[in-house]
Amino acid sequence: MNILYFWEFEDKKDRWPYWYIIALSIIIWIAIWWFMTGQYGMSFVVLFISWIFYFIENNSEDIVKVTLTDVWVQIGKNFYEYTKIINFSYIYENDKPIFLRLVINKVSLKNIDLNIDEKIIVDLKNILPNYMEEDTKWELSMMEKFILKMKL
Repeated sequence: MNILYFWEFEDKKDRWPYWYIIALSIIIWIAIWWFMTGQYGMSFVVLFISWIFYFIENNSEDIVKVTLTDVWVQIGKNFYEYTKIINFSYIYENDKPIFLRLVINKVSLKNIDLNIDEKIIVDLKNILPNYMEEDTKWELSMMEKFILKMKL
């Protein structure tokens, strides 16, 4: 196994304190509304899902390490063999590369977006086509653009 390329990026959420207050207010308002209208189950579902997302976000690593070898891609502590990756794509915003999107052949996880910059993309363009197929059709959807702007 030979290491072909390595990079790391910061994946820490920079949210201002009022973001959490506003999100919590909306979640509580929705839960109360559903509880008042007799949709008790939905109230608990909203609270449970919100709780899960909050703890997933707070327990994720701030620095993500990515290693490309001749056998697999390692992202943090997870390994993805090239045979399990359907294709990859470079995602741009305003002609600036922001993500390397890996499309995974898994039921639970379809896409992995890895932060990249101009230097990384130049190096990856020489490596990745030898191991995976590139899909040039991917673009940021309106929802993804909204999520990036709102830092969700």
